[in-house]
Amino acid sequence: MLTGLALAVAAGLWVLAACVSATGNHALRLRLTSLIGGAGGLACLVGGLSTLLGGSVLHWRLGAANPVGAMVLRATPLAAVFVCLLGLVSLSMALYAPRYHHGDGSIGGYLAAVQLAELASLALLVAGNVTVFLVGWESMALFSYLLVLRHHQRDQVATGAFWFLALSEAGFVLIVAAFALLAVRTGSMDFTVIAHRAPTLPLGLRSAVFVLSLLGFGFKAGIVPLHVWLPEAHPVAPADGSAFLSGLVVKLGIYGIVLVAFDLLGTGPAWWGVLTMGLGAASAVLGILYALTERDLKRFLAYSTIENIGVILIAVGAAMTFAAYGKATLGGFLLLAGLYHTANHGSYKTLLFLEAGVIEHATGTRNMDRLGGLAHRLPRHAVITLIGTIGIAALPPLNGFVSEWLIFQGLFQGFRIPSHLVGILIVTAAACLGLTGGLAINAFVRAYGIPFLGMPRTHQAAVANEDSQPWAGPTLLAAASVFLGLGAPLVITALARAVQNATGVNVLPQVLVGNLTVLPAHTDFSAFSPTYLAVFLIGVTAVPLVVYLSGHPVRRTRQAPVWDGGIVTFKPRMQYSAMTFAAPVRVTFSRLYQPTVKLSRPSDDDPAGRSGPVHYEAEIAPLFQRWLYQPVVKLVRVLAAVVRPIQSGDVNLYLLYVFLAVLVAYLLAAL
Repeated sequence: MLTGLALAVAAGLWVLAACVSATGNHALRLRLTSLIGGAGGLACLVGGLSTLLGGSVLHWRLGAANPVGAMVLRATPLAAVFVCLLGLVSLSMALYAPRYHHGDGSIGGYLAAVQLAELASLALLVAGNVTVFLVGWESMALFSYLLVLRHHQRDQVATGAFWFLALSEAGFVLIVAAFALLAVRTGSMDFTVIAHRAPTLPLGLRSAVFVLSLLGFGFKAGIVPLHVWLPEAHPVAPADGSAFLSGLVVKLGIYGIVLVAFDLLGTGPAWWGVLTMGLGAASAVLGILYALTERDLKRFLAYSTIENIGVILIAVGAAMTFAAYGKATLGGFLLLAGLYHTANHGSYKTLLFLEAGVIEHATGTRNMDRLGGLAHRLPRHAVITLIGTIGIAALPPLNGFVSEWLIFQGLFQGFRIPSHLVGILIVTAAACLGLTGGLAINAFVRAYGIPFLGMPRTHQAAVANEDSQPWAGPTLLAAASVFLGLGAPLVITALARAVQNATGVNVLPQVLVGNLTVLPAHTDFSAFSPTYLAVFLIGVTAVPLVVYLSGHPVRRTRQAPVWDGGIVTFKPRMQYSAMTFAAPVRVTFSRLYQPTVKLSRPSDDDPAGRSGPVHYEAEIAPLFQRWLYQPVVKLVRVLAAVVRPIQSGDVNLYLLYVFLAVLVAYLLAAL
C-alpha cells in the first residue's frame, strides 16, 4: 500500500512541478518547481525503500486490454534499487537548482523537461509490460535530450545533443527488436509471462535477444565502443543536467541489461557473461585512461562514468558466468556487488557533477589548469568534494571501497569454475579492475589536487567565493556516500532482496557474519567490517593529534620565511599542471593515445638572439572515434549527398513520393 501511494504521489508531484515551471515570475517559479519536484523525489525514495525492504513484487493493471496490451505496472525489489537512486538524484537536484539557476529568466522549459524526464524514468522502472517500458524509455531519452540542449545557442551544444540523441535512437531500435522477438515468440507483452516462458525458447533466439539488448542498453549505459555521447553531451549540459545523465540515465542502461539477462531470459550460456565482462573490462580501463588526458572537469567526469560503468559490468558479467556454471550463490553475490557499485556511483558521481557546476559558477571555467587554491576560497565545497573524491577513488572507508572490494573478492573465486579458460578470463578481468583502481586514484588525486590545492593560477580562481553557491544538494549526496560506506551491512541486507528477486537465490546468510562484518559468499579467507574499519581509521588519526595537543607547550607563535630551495619568488606557473601530472601515464600508454603534437616557436635565426616562447600542443583523438565513428559519419555524408536531389521543394513531386510509397506498401501486403 505504501509503495503504490508513494510512487503515485511522486508521479503526481512531478507532473504538477512541470506545470508550475511554466507559470509565475522567475524567482517564484524556480522555488516552487524545486520544492514540488524535491517532494516528488522524496516520495520516490520512500516508495523505492518500501519496495526494497518489503522484498515483494507488486502489480497494478490500469485500463482495458487493447492491441498492444493493458497498462501494466509492477514494483520489484530489483527495480527498487534504481527507484531509490532516482529519488535521491531528484531530491539533490531540487535542493541544488534554486541557487544554481538563480537569475536565469528563461529556465521554465528546462525545469519542465527535468520533471518529465524524472517521471519517464519512474515509468520505465515500474513498467510491467513491453509497451509501458518502451514508451517510458523513449520519453526519458527525449526529455534528457532537452536537458543537453538547454543552452542551444552556445558552441558545441548542438553537436553534443545530436550525439546523445543519435546514439539513443540507435540503441532504441535494437531494444525494440529484442522485445519484439520476445513478445512474438512468447505470445505476450507482459514481463511476468515473458519471464515464465522465455527460458523454454531456443537458445539461438535467446542469445539473439541478449546480444540485441546488451548493445541497445549499452548505448545508454556508455559501454565502450558505444560511449562516445558521454564526453560530448556532459560538458555542454547544465551541471544538474549532467548529474542526472551520469547519476541516473546511464544506470537505466544497467537496469535494462540486468532485467533482460536475469529476470526475463533466465540463466544463459557462459559466453553471455564472458562477453559482458569483457566489454566491462575494456570500458573500465579505456575510460580511466582517457579521463587522465582531460583538462575539462566535466569531460573528465564523463570518462570516469564510462570507467565505473565498466566496473559494474565486470561484476554483472561475472555473475552471469558463475550462474551458467551452476555457482548460483557466487553469481548472486557478484550481482549484489554490481548493484552496490551502481548505487555508490549514482551518489558520488552526481555529487561531483554538481560540484563541477559550483566551480564553474565561482570561477567561470572548468579548465583544471586555470584553477588552484580553491580549498581556501570554497572551504565547504572542498570538504564535500573531498568526500566524493575519496568515494569514487575507492579509498577506505567510504562506499566505493566497499563495493569494489566485494567485486574483487567475487572475481578471486574464478578458480571454482571447471573451465580453466573461463577461470583465466575472470582473473584477467580482476587484473583489469586492479589496473583501473590504481589509475583511478592517480586520476582523482589530480582532479582534486589541481583545482583545490596549491596557488590560484588565474585571477578568477583567486577571487572565487562560495557565498551564493548551492550546497544542500551536494551535502545530501555526501551524507549518502558516507552512509553507503559505513552502513554496508544494512545496504547489503536490502540489496540481497533485490538479488533474490532477480535470481531466486538468497545470498544474505552467506554474506553477513554477525551484525557488522561482511564475508564474501563461499569464502573463508577474507572478511571485513566497513563500520569497524571507519572507527579504526578515525582512532588512528586522532591518537597523534591527541598526543600532540596534550604535550604541546603553550608559547608565542614565531613566523619565519618558508624554505624554498633558493627560489626567489614561487609563481603559480611553477606548479604541476593537469597534463604534467598525467605525463607518466600518457608516456606509458602513448601507443594507445597516439597524440597529434604541434610544436611552434620563433626562428632560431633571430638577429637579436632571442629564442621566444615555445608553444606545445598535443591533441588526443579517442581510438573509437578515430577508427569507428568518423568513417561512419563520412559514409553518411556521402549517402546524404547522393539522395539530396530528391528534396527538390516541389510539392507535386512529394505527393508522387507518397503515392509510390503507399502503392509499394499495398503490393507488399497483397503478396
